Amino acid sequence: MPRTEPTLPHQSKDIFLTDGGTETWLLYKRGFELPHFSAFHLLNDPTATAAIREYYRSFADIAVRRGTPFIFDSLTYRASRDWGQLLGYSDAGLAEMNERCLDLYREIAVEAGLPQEQTVISGCIGPKGDAYKTNATLTADAAEAYHAEQIATFKAAGAHIVTALTLNTSAEAIGIARAAQSAGIPSVIAFTLEKDRNLRSGETLREAIETVDAATGAAPAYYMINCSHPVDFGPALEQAPWVNRIGGLRANASTLDHGTLCQLGHLEEGDPNELSRQYADLRDSYPAINVFGGCCGTDHVHVDKIAGALLVAA
Repeated sequence: MPRTEPTLPHQSKDIFLTDGGTETWLLYKRGFELPHFSAFHLLNDPTATAAIREYYRSFADIAVRRGTPFIFDSLTYRASRDWGQLLGYSDAGLAEMNERCLDLYREIAVEAGLPQEQTVISGCIGPKGDAYKTNATLTADAAEAYHAEQIATFKAAGAHIVTALTLNTSAEAIGIARAAQSAGIPSVIAFTLEKDRNLRSGETLREAIETVDAATGAAPAYYMINCSHPVDFGPALEQAPWVNRIGGLRANASTLDHGTLCQLGHLEEGDPNELSRQYADLRDSYPAINVFGGCCGTDHVHVDKIAGALLVAA
C-alpha cells in the first residue's frame, strides 16, 4: 500500500507541532552521555533507544490528542560527516544511522495512531561546526558540498522535508538551501539569535533571510527561529513582508544566553505557562507562523502548554 504524503506546513495554515530540546532532555532528564552533543548514536543502546521512543511518543500523543499534524525532527542534528567521524562512523555507517532515525519516527507515528497525512518526517541538519561559534570561513559553496551528503541520505530514506537548526550565518544557510533544492526536497532554515538580537555573524535576522532568499531564489519553504527565547528574538520581528517568511518557532525555555546555558551543568526549564503565552502572543501578531516546538530545556510539558494556548486562541 503506497504511503499517503502529508501536507507540509508551508502548504497549510493549520498549526503543526514538533518536539522540544531532545539533547537536553536526554542529558538531564534521563542521564545519558552525549559525546559531541550527538544523540543519534544512542540508537545503538537498547536502553537509550527506549528512552528516545518515550520522548518522541510523548509528543506524538499530544498531536493526536490535540488533532494537529506532527513533525518528527532533531535526532540527526549531529549526524553529518564531520561529527560522525568524531564518533568513529564510516560514511556508510553514518548513512545507515540517519536512515534508522527516520524509520524510528515512522514506527512511533504508527504506535501513537498518528495518521500518515499528519505525519511529517523531517531530516534534521545541524551546522557543520559549533552553533555557538562564528564559522566565518565556511562559504556557501563549501556548505552546499558538505550538507549535500546528509540531504541525499534523507531524500533516499523518504524524508518529506529537511530542517536545518541553529544556523548562525547566511552563507551556510545558502549552501543548505541550494543542496536541498538540487536534491528535490523542501528545506527549512532556522536561525538562532544572540542577546543582541542578531546572528552570531552580526547579521540581523532580516538581513539573513533576505540574503538567503536573494541568493537562492527564495528556495527555503520557510524560515524558523530556534535556540533563542521570545524575550530576545521577539523584538527582532516587525510587521514587514520579510517576517512573513518565518513559519516556525522552537524557543529555549530559559532567557539565559547560550554561553551560560552550555556551562550550567543542569537543566533550565523556565516557566512553561509563560512560554505558552508568549507563543500565543507571537502567533496573534504574526499569523504566518504555524510550526511550534521547543529547544533547549523544553519537553512535552512545554509543547502541550503551547498547543493548548495556541488552539484556544485559534
